[in-house]
Amino acid sequence: MKKIIFFSLMLLGTIAYAQKLDCNKFRNGKFAAPAFPDEYAIRKDSIEDCYMNGKLQTVWSVKWLSDCKLERICIKNFGAENVKIGDKSLCEITYTDDECITFSIRYFNEENPEGIDFERGLCLQKE
Repeated sequence: MKKIIFFSLMLLGTIAYAQKLDCNKFRNGKFAAPAFPDEYAIRKDSIEDCYMNGKLQTVWSVKWLSDCKLERICIKNFGAENVKIGDKSLCEITYTDDECITFSIRYFNEENPEGIDFERGLCLQKE
């Protein structure tokens, strides 16, 4: 009986000390993925512009579904080969640190109508 109470208290303590994600500072700004140094995105309110080698490639409408979850839909394409107007992604921030986040992403397009899952790390950049 003592063991059950002990483990219950440990579990409760772990839950109580779990860090809540603070996603608010990642709603707007300039973001870059360390793995893709030639690419970056600028998100302002409900619009996200994505650049490659300094050239605008795509524009996405952004709708925040909760504090850490957003939906993006491509509304303009200026030459990006792997993206079409109407492509959609559901993104959820699963980890934050001082200036970086990890997104869990489900991407929907013609080839993947059920969606394809992947993760991407992004960091805030100084503009």
